[in-house]
Amino acid sequence: MSEEKKETMKTAQYQTNYEPLDSMYPDVYYRCYPYVKQACEMYDNPDNPGFYPYPTRAAVEQMTEYVYQRVDAGGYTQSMDRQYYGGGILRPLIGILVIRELLRRRGPYYYY
Repeated sequence: MSEEKKETMKTAQYQTNYEPLDSMYPDVYYRCYPYVKQACEMYDNPDNPGFYPYPTRAAVEQMTEYVYQRVDAGGYTQSMDRQYYGGGILRPLIGILVIRELLRRRGPYYYY
């Protein structure tokens, strides 16, 4: 088999197995992230002294609680807490999503 044909076969195989990374998030992400984004848009603004220049731990915990209550109002928390690692994982996951979104909104920063 020629090298060109082998390369074409590899490319065709890659294209059939291709799935974008952002489509691989678990369902819990798609249920929580819209609320995380909404909370960041509400709380993370220059007029809020608890968030600028950097948010306090209490402010992040307040946002996490806000998101958790919104997700809980949708009736997802009980099934998700039982489904993932025996319970209690949803609140820390929301905290991680909140911190990541706050970091993303502030842009890259460098350590010196």
